[in-house]
Amino acid sequence: MSVDVRWSPPTTPARPALDRASIVTTALAIADADGLAALSMPRLARELGSAPMSLYRHVPSKDALVDLMLDTALGAPPDLAGCPLRLGCEIWATALRDVLDEHPWTVGLMAGDRSAGPAECGWSEALLAHVVTTGQPLHTAVEVLHLVHGYVRGAAALAGDRLPTADDLERSGRATELPVLARLLGGAVVRGPGGAEPLFDSGLRRTLDAVEAACAPRS
Repeated sequence: MSVDVRWSPPTTPARPALDRASIVTTALAIADADGLAALSMPRLARELGSAPMSLYRHVPSKDALVDLMLDTALGAPPDLAGCPLRLGCEIWATALRDVLDEHPWTVGLMAGDRSAGPAECGWSEALLAHVVTTGQPLHTAVEVLHLVHGYVRGAAALAGDRLPTADDLERSGRATELPVLARLLGGAVVRGPGGAEPLFDSGLRRTLDAVEAACAPRS
């Protein structure tokens, strides 16, 4: 007796519906795990159980996909309403550092030659508006944004780099020629216990000292 195929379960599970959100989420997971260089449209299609050409119905190109990924990774900036100047800048800088730490592949993109997306513009607006709200002129707010954003991005790039070690210096045969570097190596802590970043924290304090000095009333 044959079974009516209308009532039989499918021989293969149905593929989940493909949409832009699922594509971006999966691409983010790949980049977070293996770096942006590991992301390709064929790999992404395999992860989604789809054909590579199907992706292009939802994203026009890989470059457009990367822009969407960065926008999603950045998300919304912190709320700085009611914060004094220095505290607001500190909250903003720490929140951005957390994003770059969670998604290291974003660091290079934020320094590259590309158009800023909605989320990136939102982060800029948040800090600019914060500085202007505290009574500073717009040109000062732009200077603060440039200084703080540049510091955070640079610190994130440094934390992702491999620092030289004492063994590296010894093998170079120049240990006696570089005595200060020799003393430093092994003692420069970028990331400490519990995820603390002594160099980032001290550098941020100095950066915010410069912000306060630039915004101080002139006699």
